[in-house]
Amino acid sequence: MKRILGSLCAVAPFIAATIAALSVRHDLRILWMAVVATLLAWIVSATARSRGMGVAGATAFASASAGAIGVAVAAGARDAFGVIAVGVVVSAFATVGAILLARPNR
Repeated sequence: MKRILGSLCAVAPFIAATIAALSVRHDLRILWMAVVATLLAWIVSATARSRGMGVAGATAFASASAGAIGVAVAAGARDAFGVIAVGVVVSAFATVGAILLARPNR
C-alpha cells in the first residue's frame, strides 16, 4: 500500500504537467517544475535520511519548493501567488513520493 501511494504521489506532478502541456497554451513550466522538484526531493531526502525522516522530509520539501519556484520564475512566471501555490503543491507530492518510495535505513 505504501508503494502504491508513493508511486501515485511521485507521478501526480507529471500528470498535472502533461495536462498543462497539452492545454491550449502548451505551458511547459509545470513540467520543468515537476522535474526539478522531484530530483531535489529524491536527492535531499536520500542525503538527509541519516538525520531522521522528519528532518529529511522537511529539508527535501523546502529545497524542492525553492527549486520549483526558482524554475517557474526563470521560465517567465509572474504571478507570485500562483507560482508559490503550484511550487508548494508540486513539491509536496514529489517529497511524499520520494519518502514513501525510499528504502529504509538499515
